[in-house]
Amino acid sequence: MHLIELPGSDDISLWLAELDHPLDEPSIQSLGEEEIRRSRRFRLPQDRHRFLASHVATRQVLSRALNQKPSAIRWMASPGGKPTLADAELAFNLSHSGGWALIGLSRAGPIGVDIEMLAPISNMADLARRNFTQDEHHQFLQLPPQERLTGFLRGWTRKEACLKALGSGLSIEPHIFEAGLEATARDTHIDVSGQRCPMTVWSVPLPMTAQAAVALIPSSHQHLTL
Repeated sequence: MHLIELPGSDDISLWLAELDHPLDEPSIQSLGEEEIRRSRRFRLPQDRHRFLASHVATRQVLSRALNQKPSAIRWMASPGGKPTLADAELAFNLSHSGGWALIGLSRAGPIGVDIEMLAPISNMADLARRNFTQDEHHQFLQLPPQERLTGFLRGWTRKEACLKALGSGLSIEPHIFEAGLEATARDTHIDVSGQRCPMTVWSVPLPMTAQAAVALIPSSHQHLTL
């Protein structure tokens, strides 16, 4: 497990975990019954293993932060389906892609993370047109062809991180708010039931060919999360 430095934010800790290593029996036994049930839905053994490994890693990170045994960690789903801890003022979020997982922790408010490995996307141009704002789409079109996949995934992960921080799932369309395609931090907002929910989104530097992002909502606006 690797701690990822995020310049400009002391309120967030990020951990990068490799998922293709063997899991010992005590690690698997630390998982909850629901996690085990969900793992059985995966048809391919590799996908099942990566799901289990990502949840083992999440419990290990939370165990250190809360000074509890991994098996003692309890979380529940918010009304929007986002996992939240039942008995701690600590927000967390998990994303995994390929053989890697990104885990984010925050005591400053709701957090969302997203990671995507670089791989060709056949309908990338159409996805950019439908999911980016006009300004973001213009940014995308201005990129040299060889940089568009990286730029697209940078924008995509920033959008996903914002929506995951909010806990909205697919109920809010990504093209209605700005997250940007740049790698720098940006303050933005999403309108929720007529109220403005502010958030900050960062792109996360990674040691491999992937894009990732994290978004943080101030605790003062936690009541707007779904």
